[in-house]
Amino acid sequence: MKLLPYPKKVEIQDSKFFILKNGKVYISTTEIFKIAESLKRDLEKIGLICEISAYNDKNAQIKMYLDENLFSDDEEYRIIANETGISIYGSTKRAIFYGVNALRQLIREYREKIPYLYIEDYPDFKDRGVMIDISRDKVPKLETIFKIIDTLSELKINQLQFYIEHTFKYEGAEEVWKDYSPLTPEDVMKIQEYAKERFIELVPNQNSFGHMAKWLTHDKYKHLAESTEFTTPWGEKWHIPFSLSPAVPESIEFIDNLYKQLLPHFESNKFNVGCDETFDLCQGKSKEECDKKGEGKVYFEFLLKIYELVKKYGRTMMFWGDIIKNHPELVESLPKDVIALIWGYEENHPYDKECKLFAESHVPFYVCPGTSSWLALIGRYDNMIGNIKNAVLNGKKHGALGVLVTDWGDNGHWQHLPFSMPGFAYSADLSWNTDNMDRDDFDQRYSLHVFKDDSGKIGEVLRTLGNAYKETEILIPNSTVFARVFTSPDLLGRYLERYEVKIENLEKAKEVILKALDELDSISGFEDEDLIKREIKNGAEFAVLATDILIEFVKAGDFKEIPKEKKLQFMEKLESLANDLKGLWLVRNREGGLKFSLEKLMKIKEYLEN
Repeated sequence: MKLLPYPKKVEIQDSKFFILKNGKVYISTTEIFKIAESLKRDLEKIGLICEISAYNDKNAQIKMYLDENLFSDDEEYRIIANETGISIYGSTKRAIFYGVNALRQLIREYREKIPYLYIEDYPDFKDRGVMIDISRDKVPKLETIFKIIDTLSELKINQLQFYIEHTFKYEGAEEVWKDYSPLTPEDVMKIQEYAKERFIELVPNQNSFGHMAKWLTHDKYKHLAESTEFTTPWGEKWHIPFSLSPAVPESIEFIDNLYKQLLPHFESNKFNVGCDETFDLCQGKSKEECDKKGEGKVYFEFLLKIYELVKKYGRTMMFWGDIIKNHPELVESLPKDVIALIWGYEENHPYDKECKLFAESHVPFYVCPGTSSWLALIGRYDNMIGNIKNAVLNGKKHGALGVLVTDWGDNGHWQHLPFSMPGFAYSADLSWNTDNMDRDDFDQRYSLHVFKDDSGKIGEVLRTLGNAYKETEILIPNSTVFARVFTSPDLLGRYLERYEVKIENLEKAKEVILKALDELDSISGFEDEDLIKREIKNGAEFAVLATDILIEFVKAGDFKEIPKEKKLQFMEKLESLANDLKGLWLVRNREGGLKFSLEKLMKIKEYLEN
């Protein structure tokens, strides 16, 4: 049985119940009519025409019973299939919806021949979310968002966030968002209604401290910046404004204005204010204050000001915990009605230690692993699996409220949607039922239910591609060398010094990618087949090109020494793939931001032209 997420308890028999054409779907109350109607549409796709009725008689083959006294958990459901039909039980509309989604998956797998079974199911984590970055150039079209919501709701995800720095259409800030096709207030309300019907909470998200460069580079806002030049924790010198300065009183007024415009469009009582990676804090206007109080205290005091703002708007503040965790003595002083978001994207991230810190301080928290798709082109599959396992296991151990899997868009958001979907699905699987950690059929299950691929081979292809980076033995944190060839060609010499780069390893990686593409060509008959194949192929061919460039770089020792004819070949292929990416981008996403993404992608161009 290929259910995703897999239920807590399943008993299955050899006998089968046949859903007959021209049958009846019984509902115990008209409150669940829309849920039954969605199931009816699915049945029609396989040729089974039925009617929905609130009158129960012998013709009712599928029965839905909503009774608030059945179960204590509002997401718990039961399914029983036997000689009398298929019955779904729940105490809430949400529970019935989840039961119907499980039946929908059973129909996808077994069609009209449903085995006799008993399913008892409820989640391990109350909040199971997905966060999608829409501020690093790529803003999805509404129809793309709706399609993602449909998939996530079937996987029993119940929270969705869109990471925003500048991509909401704030009044009076046209110069900030005009080139990025931002979400409008009307867009947000449409998304919210669509998500709400599928029992997904749309949570507002607006970074409010660091990562504010898109605002602070403009004359109107640059006075709010901490600094315009600073040193990052990894030793790089950045020459941009990055964080709001706590030393500038107008900073909190600026944030208040953002909240005033954004929050009325959301019904959720939660609000993610970000506040991560304040790299430049204490290197500019707040330096004097930091010298007196310490960096942690300055950060904490500004965070509390943001907290008071959030309280003013009647919301619960969510914030990234990466800065405050470095000051354990301040974690204990956090208000106990915030939600700290513990994040880390490597499979060996110290989730155990960090969850323990917040748990012992009685601060509610989520664990926030990632899809490992960004800055990778074709993913980091095993790292994704290990990272999510680590987060979920330790989140459950220490009492996390929820799991929020993140899909970032660093350096241009080049990854196509299929490379992010395994991470969404795996997080949904484990955050619902942590006992699924040792199952070995995940690829087959998400192939069927995410891509509607009966063969299960799309999952195998994405796993193979997503592990190709390991063949290079150049294991760069939070990235792959395939992506770094394009984003950071100036660092390739440093990689040669740091890693034992072997041409045979690079050739092996290329071979693995090409074999996966051959396998992809053999798969057919799944949903959106042409688009998904083109997206996977584009990402994979970029990785092949990166490997070819890297092989020649290793041979030559420098870009200048690569033969001119090779550079011309690489340039031709780069232009072709970039044009393909542009076309694919516009299928699912808005045009704003595309030119900025392509500029980042084409950094390699100047190295190939000289």
